[in-house]
Amino acid sequence: MRNVIRADLGRIIRKPSFLVIIVLTLIFLATRKTADVAEEQIEYIKEYFNTLLLFAVSIPVFLSIYTDDINSGSVINLIGKGLSRKKVILSKLIDVTVVLTAYYSVAYIVALIKNMTAGIAITPKQNMLLLVYTLFCVLRGVGFFSVASLIAFVFWSPSGGMTAMLVLLAVSRMTLMILQKKFTIPIYDYSFDGLLDKAYSKFALGNFGWHIIPAIVIYIGGVVLITALLFKKKEIDL
Repeated sequence: MRNVIRADLGRIIRKPSFLVIIVLTLIFLATRKTADVAEEQIEYIKEYFNTLLLFAVSIPVFLSIYTDDINSGSVINLIGKGLSRKKVILSKLIDVTVVLTAYYSVAYIVALIKNMTAGIAITPKQNMLLLVYTLFCVLRGVGFFSVASLIAFVFWSPSGGMTAMLVLLAVSRMTLMILQKKFTIPIYDYSFDGLLDKAYSKFALGNFGWHIIPAIVIYIGGVVLITALLFKKKEIDL
């Protein structure tokens, strides 16, 4: 499985389309207008990290890791050569985690430099909380990719997986918030996004955000387990 992951990552970073999008999003971040006060500056960056940046980078990552391999038959070849289906699923999610972590690490460094040169008093604590938020963005991306992985493998439909991921990224938070407000039922609070928001709020106050545990166990671990069980029974031509 290690060799598969290494080969996947090598292929991804050599794709011109992926590199172009990475560079463009980082340039946009570096040249974006600076806020007047520290709190607004941090909020601008957080909003960018959790929306446009995650949305933009998810598309080339999904195309490289899932769509290309499924459409080319690489996944079928791996299974035919003896790699278990569970390891195929895990290897792809590890690919996603590594790529998102590396990308957000660079984005955080760019944001940190921007904060240092902005001419406003941004404290080390604010930058540290931005780092924690950055890690939460990575986790959010992995969670949505796990759902996309389920669709892609169980239904053998990379286009369906991408559609599900983009819908989750674009409208899931807003839709659940609207439903929670309308029906006064904590739909959003117990969703993946809601649990991550609560966990981050706790961390920002200096406490342990225990909500991160069910977010990971239920919404990532549970989805991966379901994917493995269903994909194991999936009939595909080897």
